[in-house]
Amino acid sequence: MRPPGQELDDVFVKVADYFAVLSEPNRLKIMHALCEGERSVGQVLERTGLSQTNASRHLGLMRLHGLVSARRDGKQIHYRIADDTMPQLCRAVCRRIAAAVDQRGPLKRQLMKLVAAADRHAA
Repeated sequence: MRPPGQELDDVFVKVADYFAVLSEPNRLKIMHALCEGERSVGQVLERTGLSQTNASRHLGLMRLHGLVSARRDGKQIHYRIADDTMPQLCRAVCRRIAAAVDQRGPLKRQLMKLVAAADRHAA
């Protein structure tokens, strides 16, 4: 039996691991690229500007943690967001950050574009 206050430690570790995967900007770029639907690796590269090696490494880690899923079509591998709550989570975070930044600044406009992309995915 665990001491009081530690019964949820395993849960907190899993949640922290999940958020740690999202803490890397290139993985967020990939999530944004997939927000509008399934993409081949080549399409992910075009939308993110990442190298093949870098994108493959990130996609593998994201797949391992259940953020994305993959399917093979001949030689092509296509990725999609595995958890439909992910765009909602990203949208909520972007809205929160947008609310805290300068109302007229370019960061606010860019964040709201991300929110709009997540909204399209949710529809």
